[in-house]
Amino acid sequence: MRSEREVLVEQLEEMLDEGVFDGSDALEVATLAGLAHRLGADDGVLVEVKTWRAGPGQPLLDEVWEEVDPDEHLDALEAAVHGSEPAEVIEEALYDVDDLIAAAVWSGTTSKVRSLARGTAGLVRDIPEAFVSVVGEGRDMARLRAIAENHDLYDYWLAIADCG
Repeated sequence: MRSEREVLVEQLEEMLDEGVFDGSDALEVATLAGLAHRLGADDGVLVEVKTWRAGPGQPLLDEVWEEVDPDEHLDALEAAVHGSEPAEVIEEALYDVDDLIAAAVWSGTTSKVRSLARGTAGLVRDIPEAFVSVVGEGRDMARLRAIAENHDLYDYWLAIADCG
């Protein structure tokens, strides 16, 4: 069985092979690269995607970060939590937040998502019972080097790890 990191690297290779044509594609590349890097991937494809980021990908990424509204992601997570949605809906909203933050960390645009990260961590600390379904993952994430290196942005994972 392939690991999550291997799946992310494979998806990233497929994206690069198919071509990155617009901001949506660029955000997907940044997300996949951010998640794979966070899990410790150092495959050749990450070197290739860093080259892409520094070259033809930069204008697309700039466009994405101009258009993305991180508040929409926090609003969706808050609505799911306050609306007493099922755990799956809360998890999906949390993963959407996490994807965006991982993409921003990889892209070097962390200022764009700093308030989103703080708001998410605050929400987890205010309503920990809403996140019990992901405590195991939170504990796994809290052990990752990339989380420690960016603890101010990934503090929500530390808060989730404490929910149990």
